[in-house]
Amino acid sequence: MVLSITVCTYNRVEFLKNCLKSILDQTQGSPIIEINIIDNNSSDKTYDYILEMQKKFPEINYFVEKKQGISHARNLSFKVCKGNFLAFVDDDAIINENWLESLLEELKNQNEDIIYGGPIFPKFESEPKKWIDKNYFIRKFKKNNGFLGTIKSKEGFSGGNMCISKNLFLKSDSFNTEIGMTGGNLGLGEEPDFFYKLVKKNKEVKLYNISEMSITHYEAEYKLKREYLKERIILNANQFTQRTIFHENFIFAIIILKTKIFVQFFKLIFSLFLQLFIPNHKFKFLKSFWIIRGIVQAIF
Repeated sequence: MVLSITVCTYNRVEFLKNCLKSILDQTQGSPIIEINIIDNNSSDKTYDYILEMQKKFPEINYFVEKKQGISHARNLSFKVCKGNFLAFVDDDAIINENWLESLLEELKNQNEDIIYGGPIFPKFESEPKKWIDKNYFIRKFKKNNGFLGTIKSKEGFSGGNMCISKNLFLKSDSFNTEIGMTGGNLGLGEEPDFFYKLVKKNKEVKLYNISEMSITHYEAEYKLKREYLKERIILNANQFTQRTIFHENFIFAIIILKTKIFVQFFKLIFSLFLQLFIPNHKFKFLKSFWIIRGIVQAIF
């Protein structure tokens, strides 16, 4: 078994149907691929749906993680997977054309020290208001195929679209179960925390961007609300600051955080003027302000 494709899910059976269909359309019963559904204790009809699908597609496996939290579910996935490599796809996303083909092409080398990932594009439940910058919801790690630099490697790929060897994970720290999404509660940081520790511990590890390994991720209407965006961006800045202080030496941490604040302050001043003429610069202004606020909160 070469590849285990894992979908961690919680009470989103209708999204899961679209996600699983997009995967099955590309796997087409391949003997070198299994599909693992990690149910994080759902109370909807997820189990019934998977039970029905298993009758048609025996490559689908079903597991339950009763401990609530995406990190618990991801950690379980490595214990049950049979593949040499494990790829994660969010349950509210679909894999785009050539996702699987482009990944398998890179996996031919079977290099366990390379982690693969690709871009994420949004599909909005409703059209964002003009003041929101849609690019915020697009995640690209590099313009073309290639290895990420040292700084980007520490932040890592999104856990909703990445592939890592099972052996590399087993000799690294697991996903931190104290952070990340828990049920329907907002949580962030388990992915960069995982990558930060992994890259520092394993100097030979490299992250490789595959441009065609892209997914389209559903963005619910509530994620376009100002209060949600504010909470998310501040929390992300909090956790970035805490990781930097905890994992880096004192002098280097100060340099990183001072640079981050300076860059965001420059963007804030720049956007302050442009928002008078370009609507989405209001979001860019607020984003920079919230990042600075999040860093300062974490320090003091």
